[in-house]
Amino acid sequence: MRPLRSLAVAGLAVLLATTAAAAVPRAKGTHATNTFNAATPPQTPGLPDLDRLDPVKYKYTDAIVEHVQVKSRDGVNLVWVDLIRPRTAKGVRVPTIMMASPYFNTLGRGYTEECKKPHQSPPGGLPGSPGAPALSNCADHQTAFPEWYDEYFVPRGYAFAAMDLRGTRNTSGCQAYGDRDEVFDAVDTADWIADQAWSNGRVGMTGGSYDGTIAMGAAAEAPLSARHKDAIAAVIPIRAIDAWYDYHFINGVELDSHRATPALFTAALAAADTPNSGTDDPLYAAHLAERKACIASFGAATDAQYAPPYQSADTAFWAERNFRKDAKTVRAATFFIHGLFDFNVKTINVGNMWLSLPKALPKKLWLMNADHVDPRCPTEDACVKSGHLIPHPFADRFIEATHRWWLQYLKKVPAGALADGPVSVQRSNGAWSRSTAFPASRSDLVLYPSKSGSLGTKTTGEGDSVQWTDNEAGAGAPVSQSFVTAPFSSATRLSGQIQLDLKYAAAGPDTNIAVRIDDLAPGVGAGDKPDDALYDGDEGGALTVTYAWLQALVRASVKPRGPSTPVPGTPLTPGTAVVSRFPSLYTDYVVAKGHRLRFTFSNADGGSLASDAGNVVTLYTGPGASSVRLPVVR
Repeated sequence: MRPLRSLAVAGLAVLLATTAAAAVPRAKGTHATNTFNAATPPQTPGLPDLDRLDPVKYKYTDAIVEHVQVKSRDGVNLVWVDLIRPRTAKGVRVPTIMMASPYFNTLGRGYTEECKKPHQSPPGGLPGSPGAPALSNCADHQTAFPEWYDEYFVPRGYAFAAMDLRGTRNTSGCQAYGDRDEVFDAVDTADWIADQAWSNGRVGMTGGSYDGTIAMGAAAEAPLSARHKDAIAAVIPIRAIDAWYDYHFINGVELDSHRATPALFTAALAAADTPNSGTDDPLYAAHLAERKACIASFGAATDAQYAPPYQSADTAFWAERNFRKDAKTVRAATFFIHGLFDFNVKTINVGNMWLSLPKALPKKLWLMNADHVDPRCPTEDACVKSGHLIPHPFADRFIEATHRWWLQYLKKVPAGALADGPVSVQRSNGAWSRSTAFPASRSDLVLYPSKSGSLGTKTTGEGDSVQWTDNEAGAGAPVSQSFVTAPFSSATRLSGQIQLDLKYAAAGPDTNIAVRIDDLAPGVGAGDKPDDALYDGDEGGALTVTYAWLQALVRASVKPRGPSTPVPGTPLTPGTAVVSRFPSLYTDYVVAKGHRLRFTFSNADGGSLASDAGNVVTLYTGPGASSVRLPVVR
């Protein structure tokens, strides 16, 4: 997708501004905090002392604040960056921690949902934003620099840069939702930072969700197109997307839960997101008009690209939104943090990228016992209030690990960043287990479904089958079919992707298959619905461990495990059996002794869409037909 030229082309062409306001000391008392304690948290015994290696050296209240406009590579748009750095002695150079986000003026960042406080109002005051109260937290949660990085790291000798994503807050252009221009802007900003006299030339990028996605994308893009190929030296992507296709579709199946997401950014949030750059931006009026004009022009065109049917992942549209394809170029030390039960940005988005990175790259993976949550959420109650689940918060551990990562890869001081090994997985009791690899070394336990609903190590019957319906026309068949294992005789760890090898037929030319995998505690009925209470080890319910999806039309281009790039293939011949092999989302899960696993097959589940094309779907369960492969760690 080519960049949209700004409505303010003429002005921007001659402005070419880099700094919107001269460096000025921060006035005391102007920064609203979130009561974050900037002291070093309790540290892991046996690791280097962070207070000794990287102590507080500077006064936060003396820090230098800048409001910067960086010219993007398209020569048209200006990227707005709010920057704070320590007031150092002449010649002292510091690294920078950068967060690029679309949320600074709308939904806010962190579990407290902080927005950026406008530093200045334009003449006549800020205009109103129709719809803002329903979409924005900014009236009550404003601070000069959202999140905790400035309070903690600036006194320790780091700069912090908060970049407004293209078309949001004070950056010009249109909100592109996933367009590679967003990543280009981040790379160009990192280049600008590396050029500054106060910079040591190294930038670390981080953030959760969309912000983490930009961090990962910029790490993949910088070696390809940055002026300073190594400027982005480290990244900590938190619950981030590696390929946008795999956020909206999985193996061809569209995720209904994300169908309206593009319009949220290009229309709803854009309508509530009013620039507040004030007199610092000579083109403020043009940028304000542009923001609203973007909704019906560029925004509508972007939304149309995501509208169904759109199953092929090999088009130019999805290729530029695929950072994984450039994973081998990544030079930045990469520390992933992702929820095992994140069914928003799913584990496929971290697992595939993790496996695609260069083997020699310093990299680390934390899989937390949580959903799409901010890992600095300090208590379970606070997490629940923010709408998320993390029964065993680990804020101190997260802060410490982040500090070690930045110290080691931005300041080049050995800090034990990888001392606890490359992979750590948080279990249901909050404890962390270490692995040398993900997926851990495993062998497949092959199970076979039977017509009776069991899932065992041996096939039963001959020529057996079960059926479910794919649409209303398939009335007469049930809406789903479930198969349940026997109780596990010992605690069993699954690591990686469950593989589904299915022999099936449909009465129509296509069908979507959704598979939900649940953990059933002792005493839970085979038909009981999932219950999230099992997050904390409660054995009174059922927990959805993971999902798998497949659109039959793209079956030939889907791999049994690992990354796939689905493209349309041959329609099904109604009534004729085919064999498909496809994976579940990534998981690292321990099935407790006495628990069972349940596999439920249907046309749609977990926020996916049905194809409504298969009528009655038949799954063959006899010898040589269907099977399930569990990645068991022996």
